[in-house]
Amino acid sequence: MSSIRCVLLLLLFVGSGLHAQEIRYIDLSFAGQRTELQHPLGDCRDGMQCVGTDGGSANDGAPDQRDPRALGVYLLHVTPTDINPLEPFEAEFKVLNTGKVPLELPVSPHLSDLQPSDESLDFHYLSLSLVVRGEPEPQGADVAAVGYVTLYGSPDRDGSVIVLQPGEWIRVRASMKLHTWPSEPVARLRGQFWLRRNVYHPQPGGGFTETQNLYPNVTFTRSIAVHLHGPVRPEKPKQ
Repeated sequence: MSSIRCVLLLLLFVGSGLHAQEIRYIDLSFAGQRTELQHPLGDCRDGMQCVGTDGGSANDGAPDQRDPRALGVYLLHVTPTDINPLEPFEAEFKVLNTGKVPLELPVSPHLSDLQPSDESLDFHYLSLSLVVRGEPEPQGADVAAVGYVTLYGSPDRDGSVIVLQPGEWIRVRASMKLHTWPSEPVARLRGQFWLRRNVYHPQPGGGFTETQNLYPNVTFTRSIAVHLHGPVRPEKPKQ
């Protein structure tokens, strides 16, 4: 009887690990990303509404601990670990479906390539920003050190969105810079994410993007040690 039990446990273990694998590797360390969106040409003199610049709005939901979707973004390594925040550095992420159900994620580096050929049509797309966030020295104050790289996907473009089964992951390598500078030295960096659903509404002269934040449950991941110099905010030019 014990032998049968051992066989059943072995089959259960093997079955649970069938989807525990890497299914995509994305290298963003060398290629520049194309993210500019097009809008129709127009002339305000023809009575058309013209917007001079692109705009946007955010529609926030709320996290739900009962949500079976969950995602963990692991920062695997950073090169170099002695970082000047004004210079680019290389980061590698593991993006793992830690939930109980499949999860759709965008995987295209180029947003521009996904826009409909008719530039007057609304453009629906997903975005996943892989974030590095600085952590202060022990007992130190909070620091504003954030960098990110973004992947995009559209349901109308084959291959730009993939479905991660529970236990599956993608790996992403990227060259990135900090978008905000730390006010104090940073001892560690941690991986995070922003997952969003977006609609770009093109208009003559520009466009408007509606953004909805999506909240799969966040799996807490370990941080890695770095030395991030600070403070590094550029001095204002002398008058």
